[in-house]
Amino acid sequence: MVAPPTGVPGSEAPIDPEDCCLRLATLADVEGVHRLACEPRVYRYLCDGTAPARATIADGIARAMADAARTRLGLWILQSPRLPQAGCVQLRPDPSAKSAELIYLLDPSHWGHGLATRMGWTAITTAFRQTFELVVAGSDGGNKASLGVMLRLGMRFHRHVRYPLGMGFEYTLARGDPAPNRQPALLAIR
Repeated sequence: MVAPPTGVPGSEAPIDPEDCCLRLATLADVEGVHRLACEPRVYRYLCDGTAPARATIADGIARAMADAARTRLGLWILQSPRLPQAGCVQLRPDPSAKSAELIYLLDPSHWGHGLATRMGWTAITTAFRQTFELVVAGSDGGNKASLGVMLRLGMRFHRHVRYPLGMGFEYTLARGDPAPNRQPALLAIR
């Protein structure tokens, strides 16, 4: 078990969303993503209540890099001039089903500023520019913040699911579905 961080360097004040962009993750991002994933408010839902091992993060980034080379969908790091790793968003592709799973995490000091929604919308837009027809996102039942993000992305309830921490739900957005009423601004991908 990894000790939770006392804080992510540079995360004291919220970053300006207009200064943010996404870039594809590399293995050089393992430490930063691991540090974010070990924040208790992040791993509470994202990692089923347990801080992930560094090797798990490294393996996930390596798989995402392979996905990106194969499908142009992968893991993108949210960065700003002041903070090189404020969060990340991933699309795990399933090319045979023409679908992708949306996963995101964000430094808690930046919650409530629309960044998760903008990361998600940028990733979904990227998927629909490819051959993917459906994006799926899931959440534990108690994670009201993630439910809010999915609703702001225009996703619709798909089904109830059981996760290790209990009941949850999945929401989907299909290529032909209407965009959200208030369409989030896209983040630049560099």
